[in-house]
Amino acid sequence: MKLMSVDLYQSATNPKKFLAIPAGADPVELMGPMTFDKDYAQVVRYKEAFEFDPNESYAGVNAAKIAADLLTVKWAMYRRPSRGA
Repeated sequence: MKLMSVDLYQSATNPKKFLAIPAGADPVELMGPMTFDKDYAQVVRYKEAFEFDPNESYAGVNAAKIAADLLTVKWAMYRRPSRGA
């Protein structure tokens, strides 16, 4: 799978929770993440136009699932693992 350009957002209420959306998309227009988890109602940009590689290993997250979610529903929620976990 090829690289995907995504914007990463961090929950303002739970800093371990993140949202990935296609680069340039407006998170305010998304209802899905907030429907599943109120911590995504307020997000702040974490990284802009991040070159996400679905084949790469990212500490504690399922890159293949994030890519699949981005391709199907245009957003992906994920959680940063606790240190030492």
